[in-house]
Amino acid sequence: LRGMREEIIALREELRAVKNKFREEQRYERRGRTEGDDGDDDGTEEKTSVRPKRNKRGRTSKEDDRKERSRLELESPEIPKSSSDESREEESSSSSARLSERRKRRDFERISKDVEKWASEVLDEELDRSADGWKAVVCNKFIKKKFNKDGRTEVYVKWMPDSRDEKDIDSISATAKKSATYPCLKIYTTIDAPLDRVCSFLSRKETIPLYNELVVKHDDVEEISPNSKITWTQCPKILIVKPRDFVTYCSHWWLGDGTQVLVNQACEHEDRPGVMLEGEGNVCRAFALRGANFISKDPDDPNKTRITMLSHANPGGGLPQWALTTAVNAVVAVEPFKFLHRINEGVCNHYQQDEESTATTTMDVVNKDDLTGRSNKPAGIAHLGFTCLWPNGGGLKVGEERSNANPSFTTNPPLSSSSSSALPQDDDDDAMWRNDISDGDDDGANDMEEFDD
Repeated sequence: LRGMREEIIALREELRAVKNKFREEQRYERRGRTEGDDGDDDGTEEKTSVRPKRNKRGRTSKEDDRKERSRLELESPEIPKSSSDESREEESSSSSARLSERRKRRDFERISKDVEKWASEVLDEELDRSADGWKAVVCNKFIKKKFNKDGRTEVYVKWMPDSRDEKDIDSISATAKKSATYPCLKIYTTIDAPLDRVCSFLSRKETIPLYNELVVKHDDVEEISPNSKITWTQCPKILIVKPRDFVTYCSHWWLGDGTQVLVNQACEHEDRPGVMLEGEGNVCRAFALRGANFISKDPDDPNKTRITMLSHANPGGGLPQWALTTAVNAVVAVEPFKFLHRINEGVCNHYQQDEESTATTTMDVVNKDDLTGRSNKPAGIAHLGFTCLWPNGGGLKVGEERSNANPSFTTNPPLSSSSSSALPQDDDDDAMWRNDISDGDDDGANDMEEFDD
């Protein structure tokens, strides 16, 4: 209702500006007729107009009509714009821009909610992790002792069609075959460090090389809200797949139990156009179709952190199915295990900070952000397909009933809840957002060694 009220106000402003402009034109028109009558009374010579020739039926030809219209346009004086007209036009333009921004923001907020709902259904704890077509991925034997020695990381893969809502699939992506399927990964792991330290480590730009070597370049394209943005990321060549870049919408928030929720979905942006077919450029566009990351405290050990990831991607480029399958089978047996091992290693061994800095990042200081329902805790991650970092926080804090909706959320997200009573009610934009969201062979071994190098 609040959003509808703002749209109605903006439309009224536009109509008022149009109405005032029409009145000004009428006023100038009447003034011009009055001055013309005064000129006749003073004996001024009246301009003679040449009457257009008529045909036998008494009608003017099209050429004569065109000439007459041109003559009238030249003779009619241009109505100067007053300062009030210009200000009204600026006001109307500003109102339209604000209205467009609000609609855009609401669309992305709906996407966040849709992705969370999708992830909740896929990661349902009541289901067996290997049920419904999911296949367990065995870590490559040549790197298992190094990257998954204790078996703490579990990876599952399933091929499925584009998981996005049809209205969110842009015209470029829609050219792909509807029957096409793409790999979706489901990952579970434990990090030997407290939640606050893991979140701080993952939110920093300088720590990315410590755990993700597949991020070559990255940039923020547009900020949608303090806790959401559109990002651009580029990855290097992987086996037979040439370098890829991604444009992805990312958003995050915090549950009442301290769990960080981070969702993403592929999108397009006019500032980052992409090359869609292999061979047309050095870098080809790929799509991080949908994904969700849940980072929470380990219920069995408060000094450890549970991470649950869901990632559905389309490598793009129009690759043949055999090439895509070969590349994916080789990559999923290595990269997820290496990625999470290096996060654990990085947090435990390479991340250094003094006690004062730790205290600042591990507790919520009562400030303006907290009073508006936002957390100052750092958040984000550099993933294959997106790099979204919020080192200074900004994520919304969702009420306790959200995290209690699913008691076993330590490995899975909560089911969506329509209640928003526990959410703080402050400025319109933030309140609107919170209300919405509450609603192996030898050849393979050589490839693996090349990856490790």
